Amino acid sequence: MNTMRQVRWEDPCLEIGMQSIIGTRQSQQDFVYLASDEECTLAAVCDGMGGMEAGERASRKAVEILGSAFLSRDKSLPIPDFFLSQAEAMNQGVCSLLGEGGKRLRAGTTIAAAAIQSGRLYWLSIGDSRLYILRDGRMQQINREHNYRLTLKESLKSGVISREQYEREEHSRQAEALISYLGINRLTLMDRNLVPFEMQKEDIVLLCSDGLYKSLTDSQIQALIEDNAFDPMIAADRLCAMALSRGGGIQDNTSVLILRYQPTEKGRANSCGA
Repeated sequence: MNTMRQVRWEDPCLEIGMQSIIGTRQSQQDFVYLASDEECTLAAVCDGMGGMEAGERASRKAVEILGSAFLSRDKSLPIPDFFLSQAEAMNQGVCSLLGEGGKRLRAGTTIAAAAIQSGRLYWLSIGDSRLYILRDGRMQQINREHNYRLTLKESLKSGVISREQYEREEHSRQAEALISYLGINRLTLMDRNLVPFEMQKEDIVLLCSDGLYKSLTDSQIQALIEDNAFDPMIAADRLCAMALSRGGGIQDNTSVLILRYQPTEKGRANSCGA
């Protein structure tokens, strides 16, 4: 399991669950990362690509760069600005990976990252790993998948292609091809929020690689989380186990990181915010 925790301080307002399974693949190319200090908790899920060694090295490199920068950051820098600068740093880092003979390693990785600071959520997304927020019985995906399907949707909306053309292409394998990821020659497409999402008690943030949502529907994911909301670690374990059981004998690497916002009066006084 490729996971890394660099917790300098346990946030009393957050309950955390994380799990990563290899599935039926020959190697684990996902990487799950968690870090926290007295001011902020950072969570990230990366899904590497480019072959066995290349994918694992890419996802590990991304979280190492992000984590090192987070723990040594200028805390006066707003989180959205931190994410912006680190997106480029991670991209350059993955692009600089070398393989045999000193040649550039053709590797890449997605990333879905969330930072919770004083009860406010900020996020960064590049690629097709997902972020969800579960609140009051409703689960919503808050980012987009950066794949060719997104290009098709935009082309349809602007009238460049017809509905018939869209539907024909949308169901092809090409629709899943990534158009943005860490390790791309020129990183121009990323999603992040500039205005923080204000957390409420019992909110749950889910970060996951595509191995989860390609095996389970959003309704199944939500039901499993709600049934095990008392313990995010159990919820993370059961999500991965259910994805494996529903994979039909072919299951991608699957990674899950759950953050449950559970402020107490003591926690709010210390760091959680309202």
